[in-house]
Amino acid sequence: MLKYLVSDIMTYKGRVFTMVDVAIYYQLNKNEKQEKAIENINKLIKQLETHHVKIKEIFIDKYKSRDQLEELTNLPLSELDCIYINKIIDDEFDSSLIRELSKSEQFEVRIFNEF
Repeated sequence: MLKYLVSDIMTYKGRVFTMVDVAIYYQLNKNEKQEKAIENINKLIKQLETHHVKIKEIFIDKYKSRDQLEELTNLPLSELDCIYINKIIDDEFDSSLIRELSKSEQFEVRIFNEF
């Protein structure tokens, strides 16, 4: 269920559109350079540009790190409609945490690693 504020509704040529608020979480793969991650995130952003998306935050973690994931979970997640992640979260605790938060805070989680 997506939720919208009046300020998030816009019109274009008489049609009504709603802005979708998203966050992006990217965890580097082993031996992946941050420049490659930024390139992949930019590809996602270009794809999202045509879908009335407002990117609230972008989080990038090093390989096997979870610092930025913790920062993400500290956001007011109820204000997000979707979190895009680059791959399935390997850690069982983190995976369960995101899954349960998505249910309680009513946001979607989508994987974007297939370009």
